[in-house]
Amino acid sequence: MALLRPIIQITLQATALVWLCPRVAAQTSSFTDANTGIVFQRFFGARTSFGFGVALPTDPTDSFIGQLSFPLVNGNGWGGFSLTGDMEGPLLMAVWSDGTNVVSSFRQAFNEDDNPPEVTGSFAVRPIELGTQVNSTFLTFTFLCEGCLDAAIGLGAEGTAGTAEMGWALSSIPVRNAASSNGILDFHDSGFGDFDADLGSARSAEFESWVALAGAPLPPSNAAVQIQPNAGDDDDDDADSGDEGNGGAIGGGRSGNRGGARGGAGGGDDSDSEDDD
Repeated sequence: MALLRPIIQITLQATALVWLCPRVAAQTSSFTDANTGIVFQRFFGARTSFGFGVALPTDPTDSFIGQLSFPLVNGNGWGGFSLTGDMEGPLLMAVWSDGTNVVSSFRQAFNEDDNPPEVTGSFAVRPIELGTQVNSTFLTFTFLCEGCLDAAIGLGAEGTAGTAEMGWALSSIPVRNAASSNGILDFHDSGFGDFDADLGSARSAEFESWVALAGAPLPPSNAAVQIQPNAGDDDDDDADSGDEGNGGAIGGGRSGNRGGARGGAGGGDDSDSEDDD
């Protein structure tokens, strides 16, 4: 037993060190979309192939250009993001395929169990068709998010000078009533987590030329409700390994080009072991 005591002591010390080590959040890196020339600061998960990029003007405004890209399973599934580390309270966006086009939807979640309602407000999404493609295996949606930077519903323009924590979610489960931006979202079974977005490096003098690529705003469905400002709890959601869970889920419209959608996915971005840390 005397021989075992040092081994046990070393094991306990090593375990304590693991628990004391802080979680290292995934980071964004520069990514240039080949179809549009837009330069994003983008998070890319090596395991899930989920990507979310942000481009900003040199002088802060209430708008940004975003790009969501992620795999589909036989055309099914959805992906989404939050501009904060919390999925409950702030403005969210979810995106999926209706079988032909990309459907986008603004949401606001209040718990982890119910389908988050579609919301509307002084914000709008304008698709950039040149950077939007969808097929049965992959989806890429590039868009201008007008009025989306507002501290009352998440991240304000004043918070874009440095690094900001953001959240992501991915599901392989088919969206019910997928033709509507009010479609029903089920659990993000493929993973969720957060990352640190280097927004200071996301600024570009080319922003206005990229804005010119955006189309008309997409209207929400008639079922959309007014967003509730200042509804967050200021607590980050716990990230998972991407393989857990089996339960409930976390203005929009249709857009997109059917065809080769995987163009925005690769490009040597930062990788991570589980896409959430």
